[in-house]
Amino acid sequence: MKHCDHSLYRPLLTALLALCLLVLLPANLAAAANEVSLSSVFASFPSTLSGDGARVRLLSGNEEAWYARWHLIDNAKKSLTITYFIVDQDIFGFSFLGLLRKKARQGVTIRLMVDDRFMRSAKKLKDYDELEELAREPNVEIKIYNPIGRQLLPAFADLRKVFASNHDKIIIADNRICLTGGRNIGRDYFVQLGEFTNVFQDLDVLMEGPGVVSQLQQAFDEEWKALPNRLVRRDPVNFVSQSAKLDLAYHLMNRYLQGMGIPELHKLNFPRSLDKTAQALCQQLSGFKKLSSYGSYKPFRGERIMPVRILDRHSLLGVRRDIATNLIRMIDAARSEILIQNAYVVLDETAEAALRRASQRGVKIFLCTNSGESTNHPSTVAFFLTDWKRLLATMPTARILVYPKGMPCIHTKAFVFDRQIAVVGTYNLDPLSMVINSEVVTVINNQPFARRLALRMEADFAKCLEYKISKEADGRINVIFGPEAHTEAEVMKKLERFGRMKFLRPLI
Repeated sequence: MKHCDHSLYRPLLTALLALCLLVLLPANLAAAANEVSLSSVFASFPSTLSGDGARVRLLSGNEEAWYARWHLIDNAKKSLTITYFIVDQDIFGFSFLGLLRKKARQGVTIRLMVDDRFMRSAKKLKDYDELEELAREPNVEIKIYNPIGRQLLPAFADLRKVFASNHDKIIIADNRICLTGGRNIGRDYFVQLGEFTNVFQDLDVLMEGPGVVSQLQQAFDEEWKALPNRLVRRDPVNFVSQSAKLDLAYHLMNRYLQGMGIPELHKLNFPRSLDKTAQALCQQLSGFKKLSSYGSYKPFRGERIMPVRILDRHSLLGVRRDIATNLIRMIDAARSEILIQNAYVVLDETAEAALRRASQRGVKIFLCTNSGESTNHPSTVAFFLTDWKRLLATMPTARILVYPKGMPCIHTKAFVFDRQIAVVGTYNLDPLSMVINSEVVTVINNQPFARRLALRMEADFAKCLEYKISKEADGRINVIFGPEAHTEAEVMKKLERFGRMKFLRPLI
């Protein structure tokens, strides 16, 4: 048999191989670019030299969320760093400040920052009497974030600056343990459905680890040092002392949490000028039936260390913008499922486009939010109602679920990607959070944690109403079930009227 000289074919084979590479390489590169993993996205998030491991406890129950805050502050030995969007003028707000006053007198150094827009129940503009009383302690510093008065002139150039708020919620104790999430300080965040006119469902995370504490400390410090803030100073002349009121609120809350109930006020030692205040605070407490088992509370129950990162964004007045872009990156990296539970959903083009891309890849999307029956902010629902049919029409794998009447108002801001990465924080899917406010979120890269959160969200989904449409061949959309089917006609008219005011959308 004649020997075949393969060297004659090598140039031809080489040319064919090169041609194949030229044809296939761009497609392969594009495919590789789309295969960025959630783990690699997580690894690119800002970290610290202290590492990113932390013990994490999810706080879903309203009462345990209050216990966690009380325990964190009451057990601080050296320092407390705290920022809140809202501190209400009720038994929770006053006892919170009373507990801080107690810790200050024990020598704990305190830095407290509160936003200027939502000092709810304030009797007048700049009604900071209780904060000014707390500021009398020498080891306490208090700042008001972006006072409205300082933004009236800049508002002529950009009205949004008046609304620029510090929406962060952070507690750091002794530079060791921290808490963040969606809840403010007020009745509606810590009591049960039926115990107050408006009750929220929300999520927080309690964490212990040097890396996560360092990142939350940085988020706080960058806003604390912002130029628009105003230092709260003690009153030079204090005609009416608020100290006794704060001490009384602390005492009433503390004994109630321990299961000791409401005291006989005539047996307590406090100024009789506070009789009406004391009666009002006791009346509030008496309605909170589950808020009495703090004595058995433990901050952690065997939670293991897991990878955690903090994403932060400054308000419109700052420069840091870590949240929106990285949420988009996680949406783009998801391969099977995205669960979203969010209080206020008014998507911008970038977020909507990312969810459309995910749907086109076959990723299942669950979007759970408030309806006109459950919300405390009809304005956001009004704009969501202008969008929901388009969202379902352009995202065939998406489901939209809403809380009906009789359920608490969702205040949660949570995401789960492929049951691998969980996000819990303050960030709503609306222009206020995306563009205007300061926000902070916790990202946990741990499958057991993400799965537990996903199961909790699915239990909520099962109680929801689901909006559905069908599409005709010519593209027309038919509503199978929508807001009109369960919302009172008068409420729908108001929502529709508000939804037509498109000029307000960037401020919602």
